[in-house]
Amino acid sequence: MDQVLLKGSTPTWRQESNVDHSLDQAGQSKDLKRKEQEQHSLLLHELRPCALQALHELVALVHDHVNASDQNQPVSSDSTNGLMCSKTNKQDKTLTTEIFHLEEDPVAKILWILEPGIFKDIFLAMAHNFPRTLEALVLHLLSPVGAEVLTRKFDEIDQQNTEENRNKFYQIFYGVFDNQFAAMDAILNGKESFARQVMH
Repeated sequence: MDQVLLKGSTPTWRQESNVDHSLDQAGQSKDLKRKEQEQHSLLLHELRPCALQALHELVALVHDHVNASDQNQPVSSDSTNGLMCSKTNKQDKTLTTEIFHLEEDPVAKILWILEPGIFKDIFLAMAHNFPRTLEALVLHLLSPVGAEVLTRKFDEIDQQNTEENRNKFYQIFYGVFDNQFAAMDAILNGKESFARQVMH
């Protein structure tokens, strides 16, 4: 009878050993993921002054929008006039600014003047430190012009980084959203709306 019972069951110590091994592997996997994210996430004190200033402006715009939504008031922000980061090709910037009407869109204006490396640093820092603010920025504040500027900046990042670095950036960026498809839809719908406006 003992032999029959033993054939149908695994000894308890072997089961516990398997559970412990699985827990160890799961813990190691989580630690590895966390370390990987920390390596690709920037802390606020690591940002350059102009990147920190632009991040502050974006966070302030989102918070102003949220506060205005709570009080049903329009949002206006003139604080973007003080940004010190600039695009190197001033003629191109001026021409594109006139086409996009960036002066009327504070989010697009901030994003447009950022160099790709600074842009990437800002969004990694935002994903690490202010994930809900990043989500609100993309889902609620991104105009068609803002979506066009955002995707152009993504293209610039893609050109300057390896495939592995690009994938890690997008994994962190889209990882903050509760619904990643909603974020992608918001960006693509904004871009399509911009294209329609340009065609008319």
